[in-house]
Amino acid sequence: MGLNLSNAQIAKELDLNKDDVQQMTAQLRQGIVSKKPSPTLRDEVECDEVYIVAGHKGKPEEVVKKGGKGGAENSKANPGGGRLPPKSRQSLG
Repeated sequence: MGLNLSNAQIAKELDLNKDDVQQMTAQLRQGIVSKKPSPTLRDEVECDEVYIVAGHKGKPEEVVKKGGKGGAENSKANPGGGRLPPKSRQSLG
């Protein structure tokens, strides 16, 4: 049996119930994850940008001063609240 088979393929090949195979593979994956050592970072490490939406650049009191009610969920920049989609480098102009 290969390592890159789906649960459905394993169930079919071994003539087992798909739910039973799901439970068994979940246990196997958890065991693999718990045994895997944490990576050690050395030398130069590159990180991408992180955007956190919390009021006006992390200052919800600024939104209240400008007439907003609830921080980021009511801002013009993000009317739906939640995370903003990442901007492409071209649009940063």
